Amino acid sequence: MTDDLPQGWVEVPLSRIAALNMGQSPPSSTYNTTGQGLPFFQGKAEFGDLYPTPEKFCSHPNKIAECGDILISVRAPVGPTNLCRERSCIGRGLAAIRPHDGIPSHYVLFYFRSIEPWLTTQGTGSTFTQISRADLEEINVCLAPLDEQRRIVAKLEKLLAKV
Repeated sequence: MTDDLPQGWVEVPLSRIAALNMGQSPPSSTYNTTGQGLPFFQGKAEFGDLYPTPEKFCSHPNKIAECGDILISVRAPVGPTNLCRERSCIGRGLAAIRPHDGIPSHYVLFYFRSIEPWLTTQGTGSTFTQISRADLEEINVCLAPLDEQRRIVAKLEKLLAKV
């Protein structure tokens, strides 16, 4: 695929351009619906068009996603994404992707949304599909030069605002 990329673009494994934080469910005794602690997202069920909507909270989180992290569903189903709006607890159905080196989160989010149909087929398991950390880290990302990433994000946001 690298030969088909525009000049200046590279194809790199996700592990080279982002930190990956796999979710882990805290004890159910720490969940609540009264707003105590951090918003708690367990999977795609809380996802909206761009941001998840908290329904549960966690007073003692194990794994935390930060504002701007890309949330990706890693089990039943594999592939859907959202953007983390605020510091949040993530359960085992999600992973958080945090791009390095000034790479815009929206660029990686839009990239993962563009490969979601393929990514959905990468899950394994008989009861429900899931994808591992190692599998996610090996996903190749087509990376434009930084200025072009910003132009792509701006253009997509402008077009998507019309939809």
